[in-house]
Amino acid sequence: MRQLSTLFILASAILLVVTVGSRAVAQDSKEMPRAVVAVLDYTHILRASDAAKDIRRQVEQYRVNLRDTVQAEELTLRNEEAELKRQRNVLSPEAFADKRGQFKARVMAAQRRGQGQKRQLDQAIKTAMLQVQQAVIPLVKKLTEINGITIVVDKSQVLVADRAIDITKPVMDKLNQSLRTVMVPKPQ
Repeated sequence: MRQLSTLFILASAILLVVTVGSRAVAQDSKEMPRAVVAVLDYTHILRASDAAKDIRRQVEQYRVNLRDTVQAEELTLRNEEAELKRQRNVLSPEAFADKRGQFKARVMAAQRRGQGQKRQLDQAIKTAMLQVQQAVIPLVKKLTEINGITIVVDKSQVLVADRAIDITKPVMDKLNQSLRTVMVPKPQ
């Protein structure tokens, strides 16, 4: 009998814990806001917006100019190298070694200049794209406030989603209205 009453008390305690616990969970779930999810193809915006296209156009022009400069410098260095090879038999070994050292120094300086210009161009691209990225975020925030959206997820993180929750087009349209061009700093 005593065992039966202990079992009854234990069962009652478990039932009480489960009942109170489920009510607590139910109350917590009522207090949580309803999630309204939207999907944004951020990569597409950074690739296809008017500002991004303008950046690519400017960068391509800088690359063409940089390539032309490097090719002209390479041609000059090749001509100097050919002249140095012709002078090998005419000059004394010391004079030839001195000229060869000067030539190598010019080649290394040209390589450093080219690498520096490439780094400057890469930095200019980052700076320009940062302006686009900084313009997108307020647009997304405003759209979320207007539409009651609580979560915006990048499309690359979504396996399946209804097209109705994709906000890429309205964000792209607003971005194209507010930011058509971005000045890409010219690499020196």
